[in-house]
Amino acid sequence: MADVTAAVTAIPLVPFAAFLVALLVGHYAPRALPKGGALPGIAATAISLVLSVWAFLTVGAGGATVSQVWTWVPAANDSFALTFGLLLDPLSALMVVVVSGVSLLVHVFSLGYMNDEGETGLARYYAGLGLFTASMLAFALASNLLQAFVFFELVGFCSWWLIGHWFREPGPASAAKKAFLVTRFGDYFLLVGLVGVLGTFGTAAFAGDASFPALAHAALEGEASVNTFGVDPATWFTILGLLILGGVIGKSAQFPLQTWLPDAMEGPTPVSALIHAATMVAAGVYLVARLYGFYALTPTALTVIALVGGFTALFAATMALVKREIKQVLAYSTISQYGYIMLGLGSGGYVAGVFHLLTHATFKALLFLGAGAVIIAMHHDEDMWKMGGLKDRMPTVYWAFLSGSLALAGIVPFAGFWSKDAVLHHALTVGLGGQPLVLFAYLMGLVAVAFTGFYTFRMVFLTFHGEPRSETARDADAASANMRVPVAILGVLAAVVGLVNVDPLKGVVGERLLFLERWLNGPLPGLAGATAEHYHELVVDVAGFHGATVSPVVSAVVSLVFALTGVALAWTWYNVPEPVEKTDALGPAKTVLYNNYYQDEFQTWLATGVTEPLANAVDVFDASVVDGVVNGVSSTSLVASDRLRRVQTGVVTTYTTQLVFGLVVLLLIVLLLGGWF
Repeated sequence: MADVTAAVTAIPLVPFAAFLVALLVGHYAPRALPKGGALPGIAATAISLVLSVWAFLTVGAGGATVSQVWTWVPAANDSFALTFGLLLDPLSALMVVVVSGVSLLVHVFSLGYMNDEGETGLARYYAGLGLFTASMLAFALASNLLQAFVFFELVGFCSWWLIGHWFREPGPASAAKKAFLVTRFGDYFLLVGLVGVLGTFGTAAFAGDASFPALAHAALEGEASVNTFGVDPATWFTILGLLILGGVIGKSAQFPLQTWLPDAMEGPTPVSALIHAATMVAAGVYLVARLYGFYALTPTALTVIALVGGFTALFAATMALVKREIKQVLAYSTISQYGYIMLGLGSGGYVAGVFHLLTHATFKALLFLGAGAVIIAMHHDEDMWKMGGLKDRMPTVYWAFLSGSLALAGIVPFAGFWSKDAVLHHALTVGLGGQPLVLFAYLMGLVAVAFTGFYTFRMVFLTFHGEPRSETARDADAASANMRVPVAILGVLAAVVGLVNVDPLKGVVGERLLFLERWLNGPLPGLAGATAEHYHELVVDVAGFHGATVSPVVSAVVSLVFALTGVALAWTWYNVPEPVEKTDALGPAKTVLYNNYYQDEFQTWLATGVTEPLANAVDVFDASVVDGVVNGVSSTSLVASDRLRRVQTGVVTTYTTQLVFGLVVLLLIVLLLGGWF
């Protein structure tokens, strides 16, 4: 047990050490830091990956472990203690492998991407990558919600740091501030939810009989008493779940807090790969998965998660249809794909949601790194309409990028096909089982499949096929080995990683190929001895999410037809030597889509046209009315006391005169009232 705790503790600490080396040595002795700090970062993430794989195998042999590492605030006078600990179980073990693996490839890729002449701040860049990796690993291993919140915020800080790496330019600086502020807005709700959890249950622990999901379940069964502040327990737990969901929506860029993510493309492309695939954006949906023992008790919260996910998947996909910049297409793709993960989790598909989280991390890291190689070849020009013909100059990048694109579009047998269709099948069965809102969310997700196939292969054909459409494209440089190797590795993974859980063939092959489902049925946190199967039973029994009988093969064929329809349309329009923009036929609708439904303008108006005037009016009311009353009372008191103070002269004759005068006034009053009798 001690060996496991020490090894797991080292998983986030080693990248943190690389952060300190890059930051301190890079500042005080930059010449002693080879490659600007890249090598310590590569070594640290490689060690974390090895330890993560070892932890993964350990969990497979021994189940979940919870270790208390540090007591922040000890318990006193019957209050609760605030602790930092490690929770190693199938979910966290899987996540740390994903995070450390993607981070290692991003570090290696950065050797080629960030080596332009005149590039400054490399030590700061690699320090940021190290802290980002350490924060996400610590978040994934957190044993309680308070600890998770601390690292949730640190992940957000690192995103601000790295998005604004080129802070001397206005675009990155503005994008970094926007990402920080928008996600902070969602985090306010999470903070209130955290306080509510502590006040309700007296603990924020994720795992064990004394964890707050276990206490919530016992309270609903009438076996435990918790402080719900006079509200019905089921209603109160739903409120807490929705408050926590606010932080999830902000971090995972779900509607309506998704506006920060497209702007975040101002940062270096390797940073985008890390943010989109394994850290910042993944943190939100991972928190829902981590709290699934709690969310399985709240049908309303689950339905909201499903609706937000289904709508976001479709909403973001519509905007990706018309974008010119390759990273903008991928940004809206990320928003849409995390919508699918939310749809899977919200419809009770715990395994399906985690499965798509795994596959998406693989193919989205690939697509961003592939886009980074293209951008370097194009001398940082991201406009796809100035590209074309790059597949002959960058064959390794092209074939790997094609693998990731087929996975993103959901084409069999690539990774995204298996996981996306697991999500859609689960949402369909639950929707037909008596949940019309979940069925509506499924339909939005299904339409988004066709849009995904279209915008993905519009991107592929405009970037790599046809004839070069600019001098830069004709003279594009081949990617360096530092960039080709990570892209090639991810290209292979995007083709095969979906085979860990071929859910659409469940009824055909039995249980043999459902490794991930069996893995996640190991011990899980939240309820004592809970498993993924137990979570499913909770969703059925408590939330009432009964699934209808729908063949997974039929569901997969339907979504595959939608995907191929989108791909075929893109093939017809853009896989030609001299493509033209067919989406211009949308007319004014294209303008709306290209301008993101004018959400930024609406939010600006909301801030400057509504919130600011309202705040000014409240300020005036506070200054003139509230402060006026208080200041008026104090002024009257001060004036009266000043007048009375003047009476105290210290002269005896003055006091005698006042005494006689007072007596005369008293006699006059008595006489006026009718004398003594």
